[in-house]
Amino acid sequence: MTNATYANFNSSSFQGTVLDIKVCNGEYGEFVAVTVISNLADNKSGADTGINVTFNNSNGMLGLHKKGWLPVGRQVTVTGIISGVSETYEKDGELQLRKRPQISLKSETVQLHTGAMPKEKQAPTAISAKRLIRRFEAKVEPTVDPTPAITKDPADVAF
Repeated sequence: MTNATYANFNSSSFQGTVLDIKVCNGEYGEFVAVTVISNLADNKSGADTGINVTFNNSNGMLGLHKKGWLPVGRQVTVTGIISGVSETYEKDGELQLRKRPQISLKSETVQLHTGAMPKEKQAPTAISAKRLIRRFEAKVEPTVDPTPAITKDPADVAF
């Protein structure tokens, strides 16, 4: 008998801002590696109280990013199953502390809902006083068909 353990169905949601997004090539093709920064608590002292939430996606988010709808700075809500938590990483054989803790989500469980775009990436409004274009065409009078003549006496018409 094996002592296998299975993950509980734990799903977490995080609201934050896209901090970094990169298109990468992997074993199964292109994907995006996304990092979202989320603040854990109100902080008036200026200290960093945020966390990084990271995940990969090769489906809809790759397409959104390529079309310009998932830029750095966009507000998002991410939901998924946590696959790892870390405060350190290894660089050149030495253990380094991260600037903020990192939570990794299982890529196949991630759902993303987009929020506000950064101001510099927003599309201009549809009607703008500076960009209003009116098309004037020559005025054409409508053609009117002549009124048909009545050939029978109205008194002869039976109802």
